[in-house]
This record gives sequence, structure tokens and C-alpha cells, in this order.
Amino acid sequence: MKFLKLCFASMWAAIPLVMVYITACAVATFIENDYGTPTARALIYNTWWFDFLHLYLLVVLIGVFLVSKPWKRRKYASILFHSAFIFIILGAGITRYYGIEGSMHLREGMATDFFSSSDSYLNINAQKQGQTEQISLLANLVNGQTLETQATLFHQPLKLQVLSVTKRSLDKKDPSAILKLRLQYENTQSELELIGGIGIQGRLQSLLIGDTTFEISWGTKPIVLPFAIALTRFTLDRYPGSHSPSSYASDVLVLDKTSTGTQTHIMPNASSFPFRIFMNNVLDYGGYRFYQSSYDQDEKGSILSVNKDPGKNFTYLGYFLLILGGIALIFSPNGRFRQLANFLQKQQITILLYALMFLVPQTSLNAQETQEQYSTKEILQNIQSRSQGFAQAFDSVLVQDFGGRIKPISTLATDAIHKITKTNNYKNFSNTQLLIGMMMFPHQFQQFKMIKISNPKLKNILGIPSDERYISFDNLFKDGTYVLQNYVEEANRKKPSMRDMFDKEVLNIDERANVAFSIYSGEILRIFPDTMGSNTWRQPIQAIESAVQNGNTQEARKIATILQKYAQGFGKGVFQNQWNEALEAIAEIKNYQKEYGSDLMISDTKIQYEIFLNEFNFFHHLTLPFILLGLILFGTTIVYILRDRSIPPKLTLFFYSALIILTSITTLALILRWYISNHAPWSNAYESMLYISWASAMSAILFFRKSNLAISAASFMSGISLFVADLGFMDPQIGNLVPVLKSYWLNIHVSIITASYGFLGLCFILGCITLLLFILRSKRYKNIENTILSLHAINEMAMIAGLLLLTIGNFLGGVWANESWGRYWGWDPKETWALISIGVYGIILHLRFLGFKNMPFVFASSSVVGFLSVLMTYFGVNYYLSGMHSYAAGDPIPIPTFVYFFLAGITLLVFLASFKRQLQFPKLP
Repeated sequence: MKFLKLCFASMWAAIPLVMVYITACAVATFIENDYGTPTARALIYNTWWFDFLHLYLLVVLIGVFLVSKPWKRRKYASILFHSAFIFIILGAGITRYYGIEGSMHLREGMATDFFSSSDSYLNINAQKQGQTEQISLLANLVNGQTLETQATLFHQPLKLQVLSVTKRSLDKKDPSAILKLRLQYENTQSELELIGGIGIQGRLQSLLIGDTTFEISWGTKPIVLPFAIALTRFTLDRYPGSHSPSSYASDVLVLDKTSTGTQTHIMPNASSFPFRIFMNNVLDYGGYRFYQSSYDQDEKGSILSVNKDPGKNFTYLGYFLLILGGIALIFSPNGRFRQLANFLQKQQITILLYALMFLVPQTSLNAQETQEQYSTKEILQNIQSRSQGFAQAFDSVLVQDFGGRIKPISTLATDAIHKITKTNNYKNFSNTQLLIGMMMFPHQFQQFKMIKISNPKLKNILGIPSDERYISFDNLFKDGTYVLQNYVEEANRKKPSMRDMFDKEVLNIDERANVAFSIYSGEILRIFPDTMGSNTWRQPIQAIESAVQNGNTQEARKIATILQKYAQGFGKGVFQNQWNEALEAIAEIKNYQKEYGSDLMISDTKIQYEIFLNEFNFFHHLTLPFILLGLILFGTTIVYILRDRSIPPKLTLFFYSALIILTSITTLALILRWYISNHAPWSNAYESMLYISWASAMSAILFFRKSNLAISAASFMSGISLFVADLGFMDPQIGNLVPVLKSYWLNIHVSIITASYGFLGLCFILGCITLLLFILRSKRYKNIENTILSLHAINEMAMIAGLLLLTIGNFLGGVWANESWGRYWGWDPKETWALISIGVYGIILHLRFLGFKNMPFVFASSSVVGFLSVLMTYFGVNYYLSGMHSYAAGDPIPIPTFVYFFLAGITLLVFLASFKRQLQFPKLP
């Protein structure tokens, strides 16, 4: 009986089981990155032993419930929260065995009534004496796997043995493989080779055994729908002057069948209806969900992902109970969170508080006759030294970006130059100076090395030295041909989850080159509103052409006059330092915008605020103050601890007030960013780091008022978050949301899950402080032990809040995913690593049930090491693994050297603290 309890109803079974589970998930994400999603599913996600782990987890969870009898201790919140996982696992099981996934290929003007499965099968079509039988046997096999199975055809046994599976090519881009198959039927044995693979359509092979003809393939199987979908039009929008797609959508017609069979003829009828499928706009019909996935190279065909999920209701019920239980756990009178709060209230501490809670002119506009007298170097120097005042005046001119947003030139310059150079004020030019210079002197600036590059393989293709960090626009062309064209097209045809790091770098460089080209050509300078009221603003040459086409030659001459004055004035400014004429041209441009673009004009207040935010770059300048405040306060606190004295109240008030001031500035900057962008400021990696910084600081202000160590930890965490945001591999520009983010779920999911990173980051810093105090422990400093116990309680409360937010946020992300691309869980690396982090912190919070006598040390060490899973979830997946969340990622980067020092420092800290680890946390009621 004790053995059964140990194996099926104890934490000694649950915790190792979760460790095995999250390890398998972690391995799967790397397999998926290196060998593709089909291989990861075949080796881990779709295996019997992984299903068994889910079943074992379900049994152990129920067993722990029955043995611990939480209802007798009135732990209703805990029951509610943990029972949610029972429904989630049950829903996952139903989806796993009864759900269907696949893809549908559509061509314009044609209807399709079937889709191809995501799984692969041995598809056998047998004909004998005029009779036909078909069978499909599941065969998700990858390189090195074998299989033995059997079936029945025409009342005779058919034995199948897969002898081997070998890849056809070492090229990762080729997923096909060769399967050697042995068949035994009617006492006859035959062998053949099949070319196919997981998720691809296999080649058909014929085989004659006796009087039975076999047609066999290895790959996807067609799944017939009770209806059909016709593609009436596929739309692919590209960025102006670019081959890069900005969005794509499928206009379809859902049809009922008028006949069945392989040659189905489908005609519209009264029950037919049209639908437009694109991101965040999923077609639901007949129990199936269809969402836009990819497209054909000729842009005449569309690929839809298809999903049928009968386990959704069970899963959604689990999500509901999870959220309700998580809230109840925080406020339950006899819950662990409240018990820790009560313990801290009774503690006699002098330096800590107790709780952690939630938290253009074309080239012809150049002054050719003047610039020929100057060298490229002199022109660049003149622009840099003489155009500051003009650039500041030009900043407030409005422009329409390619996404339709109206913004000041200051923002356009900041966004464009940062996109190209990955920094601000490159080579001591202001962003606007570079923008103007590139438009007015494109030939000179095309030779100027300013496009950021990092991938070694791409450098080799371009013939660039491996130590070069920047390339010129001219480096991307050889004999007038764009070097990256084929690589870009190939990367764009891939699903985001299938793109490797080289593909991502190619697309990044292509995007920077397109931005640079749009500046050189003047395409980016859309400053002239359409006179016909179309709400479209045009670049200078287009504006003139449009006016002429509309028969408005007077407006065309007006625009041309403004442009001539602008070009002549800029030339006089650069070469003679006389800017009056150029400034007059700016005033005339503004008047033109007010006359024809009043419907889209933004207020002068918003313009000034946006320029103000661009110029002062608050988040960059707040980094050092936050870090210094945290370090100075930490050092001061440690000194007073070692002296066994309390920090003077006035000094505490000073540090607390300093944190309030810094946080207030951060809050103001975030509000300005929200006001300017018209959406919540956590839509990408850069903004989420800002939010983590703000959440960390706010938690200290609201709940750490008397805790100097907690305030120092929060301040340091805020500064580090801002520092990471400003490293250069994240894009800080304000822009329109990508299609998937145009949802109210952005505010819900992203804010919750990002706030959890802030809390768990504080756990990391509090754990480091605790380990340092363990190192300093001695009989001489009696106050240290009391401080460690208090920090342990704060750390545990912070982790409870962080884990609840992470868990709720992750599963709400599943709901968002279901609304965006038709399924709530697809083992995407980002969501998988969030699940791994949930498992890691779930283990840490339940370690106390294993009876460790030195729990403060164990918990502190675990909170430090456990944070590595958060770093992998937030950074590692975005920058080293592929996935559907690539819209939040920056440039692919190598592992920085400081990471190794970081890991070594953690190891050393835990090792040194272990010598004085003996300290027990008191048992709470």
C-alpha cells in the first residue's frame, strides 16, 4: 500500500514526473528547430510514452487529491486551481486521439472538398477481380525508425514491415525520405521503396502480388469534407517598392456538394456563402477551422491549415477553472499566500517589508551642379555640421507610413534609421539628418556602410569580411542584380515555424535594404495628401503624377514649385549654410497638408509629444539611474546588516522617493507611448521589456515600502530590463500592429504573461540576495538569519503570484491562438517553453512537501536556477528557435560571452552559500 501511494499519490512521484515531462518538451523544441516539426512530433509529441506521461500525471494528480484530502482543511481554492489541470489534460487527450489537423491547397477558380492530413500513413489501394479496398495505416516515421503492422484485405492478412527509413538528402530543406517496405500477402513476400515523409504527399508505387494489384504511397492521406471551399481570389500585398509581403488573404466561397466522388462537381446554391480568411479571421464551418497559412509561388494559390478539435470544450472549462482558482488562491484566508503574509506581519524586521503583489525627392532633386565640386566625405561632413536646425524644423512635418499611420518625420526617421542601423544617431548624425541626406544625396549614401548585418553565412555570400558589422547598400548588388532575391523568395514561401536563423537574417537584411531603398527613391516621404480625398498620402513624384492624371495641373505645378524650392534651399544650406529657402519650403508643405489632409491630421500636441518622446529617449536614459539606485541601496543595506543596525528612516525615505521619481518618469513615458500609438505598449519584444521594468518597479512602490533589499532588487531588475531593451537587437519604433496582434487579446494575454516575467525576475534577484546573506552568515551577525527568513517568505509569495500570472497568461494565449490561427495549442516553441517554465516553478513551489530541513537555501537556489527557464522562454525561443511567435523577435544573435560568465557566477554563488545552508523555515499553520 505504501508503495502504491509513493508511486501514484505523492509528491515524490509528481515532482520527478513533471521533471521528465518538461525535459522531454525542452528536447522536442530543439529537435523541431534542427530537424523540423514532423520529426519532433514523431519522436516525442505523438509517441505512446509521451501520451503515457500525460495519463500518469492525471493519475498522480487525482491520487494526491484523494490522499491529501484538501477539502477537510478547507483548501477550496487549491482544489479549484489544481482540478483545472484534470480537465485540461482530459481535453488534450480527446484532441490528441479524436482531433484532426492538416492543410488544404486551393487554386484560384477551383473548388476543393478534401484536405491532406498532417500525419503520414501507408496508404494502400488494392484491386482484385474488379473489387477495390483501401486502407491507411499510421506511419509517422523519421530517419532510423522501423515499424511492424498488419491489416486485412479481401479477407486475407497483409503483413507490413518497415525495414528502414533514410533521408534522401542531408539538406534540412528537403523533408523527404526513402522507406523500405516488406509486404507479405497470400504466402508471397515482396519488397519496395517508397519516397515520402511526414506531412508531405508521397509518390505512388505499384506492385502485383498474384491477382491483386497494390498501389502504395507513404505520406499524407486525403480527408474528405462534407462540403467544399472554392478560392475566388488570393491577395498578396507587398510593401511599396519591395518584394516583401506585408499581408495575404484568401477570398473563398463555401459550397455544398451536388455530387460525390473523386471528380466532384460543385455549384453555388442558396446555402453557399463567401468568406475572407486572414490572420485573426478564421473560418469556422462544419466543425472545422480554416486559417491562412501560406501561398503558392505564383501567387495564384493559397494554403490553409485545417483543424477539428472535439476536446476544446473540456480544455476551455479547464482554463476557466484555472483562472478562477488562481484568483482564489491569492485571496483565500487559509491559503499559502495569506499564511506567508501573516508570518511576515509577525516578524520583527527593521529593513524589510513583507509582501510582493502584482503586480521625397528623387535623385533629380540633388543640387548636381553644386555637389560635383565636393567630395563624398565633404558632403557628409557638411550635412552633419550644418543641417541640425533644418532637421529639427523638418521633424514636425507629417508623413504617412506604409501601414497608413500619420506621424511626424521625427518618428519616421527614428524608425527607419534604427531599422537600418539598429542604433540611434549613427556616426553622430541625427536620425533626421541621415534620412534627409539619404534622400538628397542617394549616390553618396549608398556607399556609406550603415546596414547592420550579423549572420556569418550571409556575410560570406556577400563577400563581406566576417568581422564587419555594417554593409553598404551597394554591397547587396552585383552587376545590377539583387544578390538576396532568390534567398528572400525561398524564405517567404516557408511557414514562420520552418524558417531557420539564416532565413530570418535574410528577411531582416532584405527589410533593411527595402527601407533604405524607399529612402533613396523618396518613396518613404509620403507627405502630400491626395487632392481627391482618398486618404492616401503620396511621395513627391507620385503626387505630381496623380495631380496630372486627375487633370489638376495647377496642383501639380504647386507641388513642383514646393519641391524645387526645397531642393534648391537644401543645396544652399549644405554648400553655403543658407537655410531660409529650405525652411520656407517646409512651411509650404505644412500648409498643403492642412489644406488637403485635414481628416487624417494629428494634433499639434500629439506631434510635439511624439517628437519629445523621440528626442529624450526616456527608457535609454533611465537605465543607469535604476541600476545605480539598486546597487547603492543594496550595498548600503548590507553594510547596516553587518553592523547589526537599522538604516535611518530618512535614508530609507530618500531611496524610496528616488524609486518613485524614476518609476513616475517610466510611467509617463509609457503613457505617452500608448497615447501616440493608440495601442497598449507591450506589442513586441522591446515594449514587453519596458513593461517588465515598470511592473518590477511598481511592485516595490506598492508593497515594499519598508523593505530596502526588496526595493533594491526591484530597482535593479527594472534597470536590467531597460538595458536589455536597449541592446540593439530589439526594434523600439512605434508602428501599426501586425495582423495577429490586432486583437483585444493583446492587452489581456501579453500584459499578464509579461508581468509574470517581472515577478519571476524579482524572485531571481531575491534568491541571489538570499544566497549572498547565507555566505555572510556568522554568529556575529545575528540579524542575518531573521532577514533570510523574511526574504524567503517574500520570495515565495512573489513566485506564487508570478506562477499564477504565467499559468493564466499562457493558457489565455491558447485562447488567443485559437481565435487567430484556429488552434489553441500546437507545440510552438514559445508556448512550449512557457509550459516548461510553469513546470519548473511548479516544482520549486512544491519542494517544501519533500521535507527539506534547509528549505530557505533550497528555495533560494531553485529560484535563481529556475529563472534560466524564463530567460529561455523570453529570449532563447525568440532569438534561437523558430516558431509562430517570430513577430516578437529581433535579429538572430550568437550567444553573448557574458552568458557564460553569468552561468559561472550563479554556480559559484550557490556553491559558496551551500557551506552555511543549514537553516529551517518555521512551519506555518
